[in-house]
Amino acid sequence: MEMIDIRSVLAARAESLTSRDPDLAVQYTVYSDDKNEWGIMHVLGRDDRVVGVEFFETEDSWKRPNAVRDYNLAVDEGYPVAVIVPDNSFAEFRRLAVDQGIEGFTTYLYSDLDIRPAIRA
Repeated sequence: MEMIDIRSVLAARAESLTSRDPDLAVQYTVYSDDKNEWGIMHVLGRDDRVVGVEFFETEDSWKRPNAVRDYNLAVDEGYPVAVIVPDNSFAEFRRLAVDQGIEGFTTYLYSDLDIRPAIRA
């Protein structure tokens, strides 16, 4: 099964953000379970305070049981939150998110952010 290389997605997004605004810095972490990988990026402002949190999902990682809860927890902490999903997962992701209770996060497609993910075997 082919899978998105989440590390390349995070690196591309980090480069895009920091090249557009040199005052921003990013920190990201890749997480995994027995099936999937996903990433969380903290966008930091000039004073190294978090100014945004972005969750990067792969084809199926957004289906993990606590994913929507995790997004909502970040929103509840007061951060602007974006969830970035592969284009072909968007419709199904939105249905799940609505069913589980969206609480103020924004959803983007990879293509919205001009991300072309590498595929790993």
